[in-house]
Amino acid sequence: MLTIQKIQIYGFGKHENITITLHEGVTIFYGMNEAGKTTIQQFILQMLFGFPTRQQTQRKYEPKVSTKFGGQLTIGHPTYGQCTIERIKGKAAGDVTVYLEDGTVGHEELLAKLLYGYSKASFESIFSFSLHELQGIEKMSEEELTHLLLASGTTGIQQLSSLEKKMDKEAGELFKKTGKVPLINQKLEHVKKLERTIKQEQSNIQTFEDKLLQLQQLDQRLEELYSQQKTQQQIWQQLTILQQAMPLLKQQKAFEQTQKSYEHVQFPPEGIRRYEQLKDRLLHETLQLQQLNEQYQELQKKLQLTVDEQVITEMSKLLNREATWNQLVVKEQNLMDELYLIEQEIEAQFRLLGVQEKTAQDILLEETVSLQQEEQFQQQLSLLEEAEEELKFHLRSLEQLHAELATIAQLKQQLQQESLSTEEEHILAQWPQRKRKLEQLRYGRSQRSKQQPSVVIFIVLAISMLSFIYGVMEKNMAIVVVGAVMSLIIILYLKFARQAHEAPSKQQYQQIRELEQEENVAQAILLKKQKLEDRLLHVNEQQQEKERQYVKLEYKIQRAEQVSEEATQWLQHFLRRYRIEGNIPKTLLPELFMRIRGAQEVAAKKRSTFTLLQTVQAEKIEFLEQAQRVLQAEYSEQEIFMYLRNTFLTLQQEQQISQQAKEQLISLQTKIQGVQSHIASYESEITQLYNAANVQTEKAYYETHEQFEQQQKITTELQAIQSQLASLNVDNEQSLIDDNQLKEKLLALEEERGAMQAAIDHCLEQRATLQIQKENLLNDEKYGQLLQQFEEEKSVLQQLIGQWATKKALATAIHETLFRLREEKLPSVLTEVNAIFNLLTGGRYEKLLINDEGYFVTQDVSGVRYQMAELSQATKEQAYISLRMALAKTLTTSAPFPFIMDDPFVHFDRNRTDKMVQLMKEVGYERQILYFTCHDGMLEHWQKDQIVNVGALANERGVAST
Repeated sequence: MLTIQKIQIYGFGKHENITITLHEGVTIFYGMNEAGKTTIQQFILQMLFGFPTRQQTQRKYEPKVSTKFGGQLTIGHPTYGQCTIERIKGKAAGDVTVYLEDGTVGHEELLAKLLYGYSKASFESIFSFSLHELQGIEKMSEEELTHLLLASGTTGIQQLSSLEKKMDKEAGELFKKTGKVPLINQKLEHVKKLERTIKQEQSNIQTFEDKLLQLQQLDQRLEELYSQQKTQQQIWQQLTILQQAMPLLKQQKAFEQTQKSYEHVQFPPEGIRRYEQLKDRLLHETLQLQQLNEQYQELQKKLQLTVDEQVITEMSKLLNREATWNQLVVKEQNLMDELYLIEQEIEAQFRLLGVQEKTAQDILLEETVSLQQEEQFQQQLSLLEEAEEELKFHLRSLEQLHAELATIAQLKQQLQQESLSTEEEHILAQWPQRKRKLEQLRYGRSQRSKQQPSVVIFIVLAISMLSFIYGVMEKNMAIVVVGAVMSLIIILYLKFARQAHEAPSKQQYQQIRELEQEENVAQAILLKKQKLEDRLLHVNEQQQEKERQYVKLEYKIQRAEQVSEEATQWLQHFLRRYRIEGNIPKTLLPELFMRIRGAQEVAAKKRSTFTLLQTVQAEKIEFLEQAQRVLQAEYSEQEIFMYLRNTFLTLQQEQQISQQAKEQLISLQTKIQGVQSHIASYESEITQLYNAANVQTEKAYYETHEQFEQQQKITTELQAIQSQLASLNVDNEQSLIDDNQLKEKLLALEEERGAMQAAIDHCLEQRATLQIQKENLLNDEKYGQLLQQFEEEKSVLQQLIGQWATKKALATAIHETLFRLREEKLPSVLTEVNAIFNLLTGGRYEKLLINDEGYFVTQDVSGVRYQMAELSQATKEQAYISLRMALAKTLTTSAPFPFIMDDPFVHFDRNRTDKMVQLMKEVGYERQILYFTCHDGMLEHWQKDQIVNVGALANERGVAST
């Protein structure tokens, strides 16, 4: 495809010395109003096709504050490689120079080759459009709108259309139905005046009046016949609608007969769900019954155990004293620990207070601390704690951000691992070339199937031959040349059409099938690639947001540390006033005064605790000696009660097992009876479901359910068919008519229409005979002079009519040619249009087609058709864009130009805008798209490297807004 790789502006409108590098695919030019978006769009067009001349009304965008005018475009050409197009101020459209990759330098001729011979008008009719162009659609009539869509859907049609209008205009200068200025109208008026004069002279001839009376009667008769013919046409339309509805009527009868066969079917509400629930519960209860029986057998075995009761009694007496022993052990250890902790606490309090000397410690224990000093200290300490809590909160938030950034990095690594394989990348790289080959094969197949000479061609050929003969007879060379040229064109067309209908080879059909399979694979890979890109974009946005939060947290942490340091310094100064030296931990600061008081209390507690410890140790020694005498063995303090407890627990467990086994046997018997009762209940409910469905087995029950579902489906189908018949206005009486009766009515009506047409032809023949007789009455010799003048005027009138007929015939032939172009060229485009139009409208409309009157119409998914004038402005624009996109797709090889769009989607809602973005991404794989917009809502659909901020470009160079 042809891509624009770089834009370099020397001076153009408001822009000066700007370089923009572009990539393949979609590029978004974003900027507010007057940022210079349209200026860049016009720069691209004028670099390719030249500056506007003085005779043209378009703006030339010459800079007002700079002498530089022009710039360069660097493009990637599929044939010539990388090329540079430079256009600067010069004569007429500017001086252009083209530099090729191999060193070749050229001018306008070489540029025309690069652009495949396209003019600016041809390029803009397909590949460039804006909001202003689409807004004009709303004010167009049905015929103008259809012509616009045709012009966008076929190339070369504008020239034929202009020639057709020229011929119509020249024919209108000769004759108009209600005009007075055209020559034929003037001659007709003059001839009518002569005719009235002759009629006045012949008023004495009674037969002339009789003829006139008969002519009037025939005219009235013809009006009556035409009215009857119109009525017959209406009846014909009604019968035709009924004939279209006959398949629906047949389906209705068939469904009604099938419904009768299911009338006996009955099924309980939610029968399948209820049956399967009961079945699951029955299975569960059966399994539970088996488990209970197994437990019953195991308990029978446990009843055989025996226990020595005397041994258990002796062990129990010894263990009853274990609590007293444990209390003594714990109390001794607690007192020792408490004493140790008291000593440690006293030392810790002095260390925390910074008092190391024994003399100072004794003095401090005797000192007092006032409540007023403590209150002032606590107020300052609260300020420090608040600063530290804030610092901890920010640090926790910072750790959480670290974890989230690590998770995002792992996710990005995972997405990179899930990227397309080398084989898939190779398939995507090869697909555009394969796709062009597939489209060429499809286009060739469609052309061969549609290029069939129609009756219109032979009619136009006959008109051309008659024009040629008429020109020879009248010695008018213009008519002779036109007739000969048209005849030659049509003969060559017929010859080409016969050659084009040769049957394609089987190899081409095989290639199409293979390429279609490749198309399915490529589309699946493209979808996978798009999903990966969207997920990676979302992850990058999350990472950027977390990094911004990280910077904010670092700033808050610095502020909190500063506040904490200032508060700490103030507290140190406060403590030095009370001769407390050293760094006291912050955790002890809130209790500083309490610790001084506590140190005094702990000293007194130490003395009483030591006395109590000596008493407990004496009781413990006495209890240990008594326990060893009972056991008749020596054990350590840690082991003595462990052996007693293990032996006692073993004997006690054997006794409990025996008792529990008896109790569990009674409980299991009760449970088994309950489970058996549930099983019987569930089996009864399943039987009731079988009876409700009139079946005896599970298989028959499911079969009855399928029949019941079929009955419901038939009822739904009948309702849908009845709704369609109601929309066609087919009543019950009409539905009783069968196919044979309907065919007989149509045949009878056809005969009546033929008889009516024969009567009309007979009246026309009579009127022609009376007119001839009337003319004979006018040819009286005494009116020779008037008749001679009348004939001379008629001769002149005939010549003018001949000229008018020639121009009209040529306009008709051109119209038929346009019709042939529409019938042959548009269908291949409309195949692509329907898919794009269906996508843009969110599936609301199924087709865009041309009706019998030659106008574009749309068809929605329900089959209802709408005129283009009945659609909303946005839907009309979507039809216009669909035609352009589809035409460009058929011209991938012959015209691989980029699309240039200037904000054309402002009337689209969010859903259809998303569909348009999806279409742009798909088209972007085949050709470059340059999209200019001022709406920031479009930016969320694209990656940052695809967006060019036009306002930022201008600000970087200090260019003022214009």
